[in-house]
Amino acid sequence: MTNYAEPYGSPIHYRPQVGRLADTIPLFWQGEYHIFYLHADIGKVPWKHIVSTDLIHWQELPTALVSDGDPDGPDGEHIFTGSVVERNGTFHIFYTGWNPRNPQGREFIMHATSGDLIRWTKHPEHGFHADGVHYQNSDFRDPYVFWNEEDRSYWMILCARDARTGRPVQGVARSADLTRWEQIGPLLYDPPLGGGTPECPDLFQIGDTWYIIHSPSAGTTDVRYAKEIRGPYRLPHAWTIDTPILYAAKRMFDGQRHVITGWVRDLGGERDGGGFEWGGDQCVPREVYPGPNGQLYFRPVPEATAVFTRPVLDLATEPELNAQRVQWGYRDAALVGQATGAGSQCAFDVPANYMLQCKAQIDPKAVLALVMREQEEPESGYRLVVRPGAQEAEINGPGFRYPRAITLDASQPIDIQAFVQGTIIECFLNDAYAFSCRAYNHRTGNLGLNVAGGQVKVLVLTVKTHR
Repeated sequence: MTNYAEPYGSPIHYRPQVGRLADTIPLFWQGEYHIFYLHADIGKVPWKHIVSTDLIHWQELPTALVSDGDPDGPDGEHIFTGSVVERNGTFHIFYTGWNPRNPQGREFIMHATSGDLIRWTKHPEHGFHADGVHYQNSDFRDPYVFWNEEDRSYWMILCARDARTGRPVQGVARSADLTRWEQIGPLLYDPPLGGGTPECPDLFQIGDTWYIIHSPSAGTTDVRYAKEIRGPYRLPHAWTIDTPILYAAKRMFDGQRHVITGWVRDLGGERDGGGFEWGGDQCVPREVYPGPNGQLYFRPVPEATAVFTRPVLDLATEPELNAQRVQWGYRDAALVGQATGAGSQCAFDVPANYMLQCKAQIDPKAVLALVMREQEEPESGYRLVVRPGAQEAEINGPGFRYPRAITLDASQPIDIQAFVQGTIIECFLNDAYAFSCRAYNHRTGNLGLNVAGGQVKVLVLTVKTHR
């Protein structure tokens, strides 16, 4: 591999030593952030458990749930996604028991309880499958349970299929005691779901708006919003919360903010453009907050930003690279920068792993490309491209391109924050829109800036490392 770099352990991305981190099930309890997760690529999938007080340093706790090994039973194969809820001092896990040999159906909703979040007791007598009246007894999984104050009962939101048509729906069940569940009609979606079943749902309210986050099978993690809990749930302008590289993202509330985590997927052969794998590393935890017109915005938690303390590039403190001179149009030839031989109009020698922060004023017709790990070849590296005129941005690289709709006010400067860490790149635009990718092919390279179609003035450009 060209530009080889030693294996790098990111300080902000948790990954188990063996296998992959897959679907995360977050819970905040008494000052601690608990993440239960599915441990992928190790055989029968268990629920693992990590905990943190700062969302950065994670302690591994005992495994929460494992297969019981019953060849024909609902827990005989994999323990798949669910949720954790507390009631009167007892914690309840609702999870998916998955076993294709089970004669009653491949997927069961299962129940376990604990008094301390560590030792769990299963209650197989509480398990149930789709009723065949509301939902098909297939693709019936991923229970998310919460207290519905309006209905004065617990609700369970499910990945499901309509019993009559087989179309994917967001199923609903209700219970007064977390033991006996009544299946009722699905949430109303406008437009209806069209692709895969909506995995890993998470339903929550901010202000007077309800939001649901889910991940249609093998697609992206999406969001919808509604004014009533049953819907209709509609798509905001930017309805994906990231690229397809982030999957199965779910959220917890710590009393002050909603924090979401998911997994940055591995790619086959550890090559850019490789096939999608199930699981990878935990993403940078992100704060979720509402924008206008049903939009949800996402920004990295400040705990992640605070990890990077060592400045290695700052235009404001280097006279030859000051912000007043880093201004150009697409016809300009004399550009401020360091001669690196790379293809960008303006390029800088930076470490392999860093956090970048950039503020720039962009003409409405201009296109700005921020190039990470640029190589000698033209159009190389990983490029965050911002097009204010098209209200679009994308991240692209060798063998992939992930565009997203955005809303930008071109009269205001834009802010970009990027975490370039090992084989993971996570970019955030205006503390609102996330763009993630894998970066296997190029482990080192320059930082480049390119402009076309108008003028851009860089106001702030800093690069920091964590040590």
